[in-house]
Amino acid sequence: MELLIYCFAYLLTIWFVLFPKSITGKYFFIIWFSFSVCLSLIIRSSIGSTESADIDGYIVNMKRDEILSYSYYFREPIFWFGIRFLYDLVGDGALVFVILDTMVFLLIYISFSICRKSFYPSVDSTNLNYLFFAALLFFPYVMGMHNIYRQLIATFIFLAALGMVGQSKIIRGYLISLIAVLIHNPIGIFLPVLVMSMKNNFFKYFSMILLAIILIIFQSLLQIDSSYLAREGSISIGRNIAYFYMISLVIILATILSFEFVNPDKQHSFFISIFFILTIIYSYSAFFFSSEQAQRMVFYTFGILFPFFGFYFESRFKPKILSRLILFHVSLVPLILIYNTTIDLSL
Repeated sequence: MELLIYCFAYLLTIWFVLFPKSITGKYFFIIWFSFSVCLSLIIRSSIGSTESADIDGYIVNMKRDEILSYSYYFREPIFWFGIRFLYDLVGDGALVFVILDTMVFLLIYISFSICRKSFYPSVDSTNLNYLFFAALLFFPYVMGMHNIYRQLIATFIFLAALGMVGQSKIIRGYLISLIAVLIHNPIGIFLPVLVMSMKNNFFKYFSMILLAIILIIFQSLLQIDSSYLAREGSISIGRNIAYFYMISLVIILATILSFEFVNPDKQHSFFISIFFILTIIYSYSAFFFSSEQAQRMVFYTFGILFPFFGFYFESRFKPKILSRLILFHVSLVPLILIYNTTIDLSL
């Protein structure tokens, strides 16, 4: 059943790639949100019948009476105490995740929309409707729904904060980013990206200095306690694949830079800047972090970049339909080749 609904998500993505104006506005949101909730119900119906280290671990922690005695939970209190509160409220672990999934889908819609308005206001939002269905098939988000759940939530909250800061709502943006950190601490390593979104040249230079400081701090933390980026039960991508992702990021960035060198457009300067910072962060993690920790970074990196890829392709390339098709199908490659065991393939 899970495979079927993901196949349906693929078909709906293709439909909105080809016919973006077929359903628009609030009617599109209702259809996409309803479909996403159905996806959640199907995925969560397997809780208890299939093994998932992270999801099962979350449910165990919801039921713990002695949660206050675990200092780890005070590092990420919003998530841990939040799921405990929801469990006390509804009394069912699967239902807690359906509620959380509903919040995640709202965050996807809000964060993508805010980032478009902040950094690509000239792009017609209707032409990007396919991105919302494509997101349900993008490998960091699929992995997030099945395993790295705290990271999934933190990613979309961080994207919302990024959009807020891009609209010069500085205080609100940083407060929202703090919520992301209190859900999953490692998102803090991406603070330079947030600083970069402040529309002032000083902050562009300061973000690079801040990046160096943060990488040194995180390296020190990892020498003390490696659980800041990965915990027992994490899925390792392997060192060679970590390097493959690094090379892929460098190649994509170099390709984009070549396009911008031939035909420069200031509209894309922020996207290129954050792409550069994210590539540095991930390259550092590929060399110096364990493979589990590097996996966390690659999911964050591509998770943050995904909507911006959509904005960039829509703004930069023609014909539009062909560019959307290329972006969508390239985004499917990691899920098909590397993370193909994530989705339950039984019918």
